[in-house]
Amino acid sequence: MIQLEICASTLVDVAVAMEAGADRVELCSVWKVGGITPNVVVVESSVAMGMNVRALVRPREGHFCWSPSERTWSVEEARVLVDAGASHVVVGGLTPEHSLDMAYAQAMCDAVGSDRLVWHRAIDVSETPDRDIDCLLELGIVRVLSSGRHARAVDGLATLASWSARGMQVVAGGGVRPQDVAALASAGIEAVHASCRTSTTAASHPLFDGQTHPVDPDKVLDLGDAVDACNEAIDGDASNTNAPS
Repeated sequence: MIQLEICASTLVDVAVAMEAGADRVELCSVWKVGGITPNVVVVESSVAMGMNVRALVRPREGHFCWSPSERTWSVEEARVLVDAGASHVVVGGLTPEHSLDMAYAQAMCDAVGSDRLVWHRAIDVSETPDRDIDCLLELGIVRVLSSGRHARAVDGLATLASWSARGMQVVAGGGVRPQDVAALASAGIEAVHASCRTSTTAASHPLFDGQTHPVDPDKVLDLGDAVDACNEAIDGDASNTNAPS
């Protein structure tokens, strides 16, 4: 069965995603720059609302080659977010040579356990993605969020399918639309990840940018309908396969 994961930044986003039927959220702040680590109170409050939360750990915007202080800070953030109730933390880091930062990944495993980790889209800009998958599996990290190294996940189907076949629980994220879900399901993904945002300029002022990017309930519903239809088809296929001849 495919899960629906929504990228949320506020408690309102979480409430909208929950009401529209999302299975879980990935919490981040500053969505406009691709997300950074969320406030721990938002994580605690989202968990208290009854939502399954995966929390992004990213100390700043930009590239994924972390300084020593950023590494230390991120590992401590991962511990705090798990203690706050996050089911998983979504992490990633690269070496200066643009390959998976094994030391960083190991430090995260030591901090929260490999079963709590999702390796994020840093893998999509790695120079050695397939070797990175081997390294992650060696560490016991079996979850990855990826677009298959394309702007849109549906265009990275072959890569996502190959990683799924190697034992990865793949969350497909990157320009996911309702019409993409069936094709992504064929790649053996575990979940689709989408922001489902809209933009508003309410309360704009000449002295500051008042634009916000809340989660749009209609977009979540449309994506959820596609996921439900795909899961019904999967159930139907399973029933036909198990039916006595």
